[in-house]
Order: sequence, then structure tokens, then C-alpha cells
Amino acid sequence: MKATKLLLIMIILFLSLELSATKYAGEIFQLGAGVRNYALGNCGLTDVNSTSTAFWNPALLNLVTENRFELMHAEEYTGLLTYDTASAIWGKTNKLSIVLCRIGIDNIPLTELENPDEPISGENRPYKYSSVNNSDIIVYFGLARKFGEVNIGITPKFAYRNLAKENGQGFGADISSFFRLNANSILAIKLRDFFTTHILWGNGTHEIVNPSLDAEINYRFTLPGLKKRSIAYLRTEIFSEDRDESASLALGPFSLDYHAGYEITLHSAVDIFFGYDITNVTTGLSLHIQNWDINYSFEYDNVLENSHRISVGLKL
Repeated sequence: MKATKLLLIMIILFLSLELSATKYAGEIFQLGAGVRNYALGNCGLTDVNSTSTAFWNPALLNLVTENRFELMHAEEYTGLLTYDTASAIWGKTNKLSIVLCRIGIDNIPLTELENPDEPISGENRPYKYSSVNNSDIIVYFGLARKFGEVNIGITPKFAYRNLAKENGQGFGADISSFFRLNANSILAIKLRDFFTTHILWGNGTHEIVNPSLDAEINYRFTLPGLKKRSIAYLRTEIFSEDRDESASLALGPFSLDYHAGYEITLHSAVDIFFGYDITNVTTGLSLHIQNWDINYSFEYDNVLENSHRISVGLKL
């Protein structure tokens, strides 16, 4: 009963929002974290096995028993964008989680014409006079508490943005929870940027990220015939930014994006993943060698370029 009330409160808070955000200002917080979650079509709110719970749903820390550490490297769009993370879960009775991210586009050339007073031509060609880096540093802290039967996760998050010659700082927080529907299924919900996230630029610009609602359900089962342990995931993101055609489904000022994932354990040392990430197909695998995990994921993108992520994890 308490869980149902919490769920209703989070939905009512989201639906009562005013649309005052800077559209797409929160995209740096949407890249996800964790190779296995990327391979699962960017599902993770109900994934107890993820090391990136600070990003996904720190309420799940109440179900984690061991300490975990993971380093991830990703190259998006044929290496144009790099995405690196360091994730950890540690503690004895009260687990803490952290995810540190760097999103970078490096060595962007700055050019000018040999004669800036004349139009570009074969005799007046642009030349590189310098280069700049665009980078974002983001840190997520995951905290979990249990109030009676209700698990609550809080994720304070901070960002430092350096875009060409401008820099800014961002701060905000997410709140999340999960509910066991039965022995084989978990429902999770997260209200991202629940008091709005603010990005303050050095030039005086102030961007606001509106709250968004995130919900996911999973189901554990044994695959008939093969008798292999499997988990299916289904996730929906609901934005309040009037995204229209860029969304999977638009409902007035609100829009929805869909994600789906499927995990199958072929062997005690091998997990295979498949997923659907809004419009793209994903896949990947995990290899378990004693306390070590080696993870790889791939996303096929027929519009931009394909993306690869790899990580090494340790469980203690």
C-alpha cells in the first residue's frame, strides 16, 4: 500500500510540472552507464547486477551484497565522441555508489581564411590555427534508504561543462524506488531532475532541465527448451519538453521513448545480451573469470555510426 502511494505521488508530481526547461539541456545526463545496460537497450532501473546503480537506481543498493568496481571506455560515431566512466559500489551495511563520467570530443580544429576580407576560394583557403576540446565531467552519487517496506534511492549529480571557450556547472538530483511484484518481477520508477537541474554558464546563460519520468519492469524466467536463465526488460522514458517528432511517441507537451532488453545466461561464465534502444538494435556479452567481468556492447545505428563499449569489472 505504501509503495502504491509513493508511485502515485511521483506520477502526480511529474504531471503537474510547468514546461519551463531549455529543450535538450539534459542530454548529457541521458547517455546511460554500464556496458551491460547499454547492450540491454539502455535498460537498468531494475538491473540488480549493474555496477552503475548510482546512475540507474540507487534504491537497488538494498539488494546488493558484494562490493563492485568497473572501468568503461566507449567510442561513439567512429570515435568522434569518447565516453569513459568509473563506477563503484562499496560498504558493509549501508552501500554507497558512485559513477564518474567524462564525455569528450577532442581536438576540434578552429580555422580561418588566409585573407578574412575575401571569400573562400582555391587561392583563399581556410587553415587550422588552433584546436579546442569539448568535454563534460559528471559525477553521480547513489544513496539508498529503506522506510518500512519502501526502498528509496537518491542520486545527487554534478556536472562541469567545457565547450570550446565557455564553461559551466550543473547540479541536480534524481529520486527512485523499486517494488517487487512477485518472486520473478521487479517494477522500478525514477523521477529524474525532480527539483529541476540547473546549468549555469560563465557567460551568464542559465539552462534548466525539466524533470522526467522513467519506469521499467523486468521478468525472470527459464527459457523453454534450452533451460537457460533469462531476464526480459521493458523501459519507458517520459519527457516534458515538447519533443514532437524527435520522440518515439508525442502526446502534446509530453513524449515517450522506449527501450527493451533481453539477457540469457548461456553458461556460468557467459551472459549474452540483446536490446532495442529507441530506434537502434544493441547486443553484447559478459565473460566472468573468477571475480572479474569483461563486458562488451555494440549498437547498430543506420543513420549515424555504430557504437562500441567495453569495460572491466571486479567483484569483492
